[in-house]
Amino acid sequence: MNRFLKFGLGLLIASFVFVSCSDDDNDISKLKGNFVLNEGSTNGSVSLIDEDDQVTLNYFAAANSGISLGQYPQSMAMNGDYIFIVVTTVNGAGYVEVVTATDFKHFATISGFSYPREIAFANGKAYVSNGNGADASYSKQNNEVYIIDLETMTKNGEIAVGAGPEKMIVSGNKLFVVNSGGWSNDDNTVSVIDVDTDKVVETITVKSCPKDMVEDANGDLWVYCSGVPNYDNYPSVSYTNAGISKISGDTYAVSSFDLTNLSSPGIKNIAISKDEKTVYYMSDAVYAMSITATALPTAKFIDATFYGMDVNPQNGNLWLCVGANPGKVIVYSSTAEKLKEFTVGAMPNSTTFSY
Repeated sequence: MNRFLKFGLGLLIASFVFVSCSDDDNDISKLKGNFVLNEGSTNGSVSLIDEDDQVTLNYFAAANSGISLGQYPQSMAMNGDYIFIVVTTVNGAGYVEVVTATDFKHFATISGFSYPREIAFANGKAYVSNGNGADASYSKQNNEVYIIDLETMTKNGEIAVGAGPEKMIVSGNKLFVVNSGGWSNDDNTVSVIDVDTDKVVETITVKSCPKDMVEDANGDLWVYCSGVPNYDNYPSVSYTNAGISKISGDTYAVSSFDLTNLSSPGIKNIAISKDEKTVYYMSDAVYAMSITATALPTAKFIDATFYGMDVNPQNGNLWLCVGANPGKVIVYSSTAEKLKEFTVGAMPNSTTFSY
């Protein structure tokens, strides 16, 4: 399924070189484009959508002599000279694939994880959330955040957190980690880690099974909590204590909103607008909510659900992933106008923007 541009990979890579605007990046050339991460079935992949809306499938394999990315990549992030792709796998041997930001070529593999999920950066370190939240009998089990030395690209410490840690956000000198419960579906906390000491300094209670999170213009955190699933009437699934919990960045006080009619299948279900004053989230559709609102909106912003959702920080457009094989990414404006649609790899879950 690899699709190469007519003049070969060398010219393809050369056409994407640029200087990044990321706060954490150095002044080096980097690839320019929109990277769609596809979980896949037997192997995951990365699809690159360039400035001319040309799609290159299996971009990681194209840049690395046909080597596959591996099963079920979950998240991707850029930092300095490198791009980090977190690959969960199905056999308890997950890893982080590190590629150079200039050409997407393999640089290092960070191994020794059981179930890695997300990655964040602070104080010259990387943090990887790890753990499925359950033991062999699916009883609740605490998991950890691993600390990564970015000089050696190896693990050099771990921090115990709640069950099934997922999304992480660095705000000030704190790392916020949502604990989803993982396969045990049994957690409702956010761990707060001081990145200077790498110690947990606070545990915040939110709605059940928190999986995703964004930070708004006021420094407050919005946590998407999918609720405890009930499969008694499968394929109809109901959810208990689902909602969105807003955490004050100053006091850690929590106010929550109940979510009903939950039908979104993915875990990346919340995003923040370019000005960080509007929260987009999914339940039975996509909704847009002002950060000053005191109740959830009733009007649907986009009448559909998706497998993942991101906002392009450059222009504010929403990039919505359709989980299928092949997958699709549909781009909407901040006024809910459908702008573009792309065919990408199987089961896309997120888009990383590089400009």
